[in-house]
Amino acid sequence: MSDFQYRSLKLTCVLCILNFLVFVVVAIALGGDAVSGKVVGGNYYLANKGKLTEVSAAVFTYSRWHVFSIFFTHPLAMMIGYRLKKEKARRKTSMAGGGQFVTLR
Repeated sequence: MSDFQYRSLKLTCVLCILNFLVFVVVAIALGGDAVSGKVVGGNYYLANKGKLTEVSAAVFTYSRWHVFSIFFTHPLAMMIGYRLKKEKARRKTSMAGGGQFVTLR
């Protein structure tokens, strides 16, 4: 794996983790998330531990899409993290041989 690919995977993993952290902070600030919430009679509610918070349709839609993005980015971060761990171990053993690490393109 080239250094560019390695750094790109690291950046992608960091962005996935950042997406999750932003979700948590925003969900706390808004009072819950749309997947746990509900729509009743044209009113939109976010939910957190059974407590409902009324929000606009736009905020409700944003919250729902952010939750769905977590369903994609969270497993992606775990898969990338596993791949980066394997690559780091491979690079460490390559360097332990006394030679200089060279990537072929």
